[in-house]
Amino acid sequence: MRIVIIGGGIIGAALADRLAGGTVGEGAAEVTLVDRDRPGAGASGASFAWLNANDPSDPAYHSLRVAALGAWRRLAGEFGDPGWFRVTGNTAWADTEPVKTLLSERVARLSALGYRAELITAGRLREIEPSLRPAAGAVTAHYSGEGWVHGPDAVAALAGRARDAGARVITGVPATRLNLRGERVTGVRLGTGDDLDADLTICAAGRHSAALLATAGVGLPLVDAEAPGSAAPGLTATTGPAPGLLNGVVHSPALDMRPTPEGGLVLEAADLDEATDLGTPPADLHARAAELLDRARALLPGLTARIERFRRCVRPLPADGRPLVGPHRPGLYTAVTHSGITLGPHLADLIAADLRDEEAALAPYRPDRPIRAEMPSAHAGPLFGYAGTEGRDGAARS
Repeated sequence: MRIVIIGGGIIGAALADRLAGGTVGEGAAEVTLVDRDRPGAGASGASFAWLNANDPSDPAYHSLRVAALGAWRRLAGEFGDPGWFRVTGNTAWADTEPVKTLLSERVARLSALGYRAELITAGRLREIEPSLRPAAGAVTAHYSGEGWVHGPDAVAALAGRARDAGARVITGVPATRLNLRGERVTGVRLGTGDDLDADLTICAAGRHSAALLATAGVGLPLVDAEAPGSAAPGLTATTGPAPGLLNGVVHSPALDMRPTPEGGLVLEAADLDEATDLGTPPADLHARAAELLDRARALLPGLTARIERFRRCVRPLPADGRPLVGPHRPGLYTAVTHSGITLGPHLADLIAADLRDEEAALAPYRPDRPIRAEMPSAHAGPLFGYAGTEGRDGAARS
């Protein structure tokens, strides 16, 4: 079976890795992965990339995410001990009411689901993150089974292994339309004018998916990233090396942080995300990256590193916040989700099973399901929702 996967983010790369060299139906899978830039250059490469199942509001979705954490552990084991995957724990605190109460309630609900969540003392926080200086009197939670993935490196590893298994990887070329024969999708037209024929086309193009699917008359309920004030864009910044200052993921009221494989820090903040859209001028992005660094230095007094890179990010946000995964019409399958970093490898496993036979675990997430649109929260905090990111590179000196 000829399979063309559009989009080289974590979903597309994990799918290519999972399907290359395998069988689909009665024949071998011939996989082609197409990306408009390079694998990992979009949302997956700029994401805060917190691995978690920290939302107890929907037990079924929570279970999907718990299974996804296990899939990451198995996948990382296949690569040895890669520096791009770490289970470091996540520490979060709240210092005002009613957020203190909300955090305590979340910990209790997660614990009742069997998730590793606990409230900790200030002394225990100092043991976990000795360099941090949180506000006095905060309520602090710790989630020991959570961690992070460094998206660019993880995507490169998956795409590379897919290539080694026989997948073809086409970079720097967008897919401009879906090709049709009657109701069947027969492949894609590339920006070069060439056609790629396929028995199955999988759209994993993140926030670009709606535009691609529209060329075949197929709708996809994603938040409009182009609209002024859209929740889809955000901002992350990465510092130079700051070894030993941070052990794991941290969510504070003013700033979220995690380490990088090189010893730097990835920084993000809810209020600065909310103030960023596609119309935000580069000078404002630069100023917000500097603000992220100032906040990091307030929490980590020993931080002397500067911002090396910042990115405006555009997240694929389904209208109800849940994955959009499944067949749309003959020859066409969609795999688009927020929290793609957490869900990617597990969704790839489920989709591979789905292509052989209907996968019950994906039934609640079919793209043609009735959806009650509600503005999903894009931010990656354990009190506020979840984040991810894509976009234009920036450089700063702060």
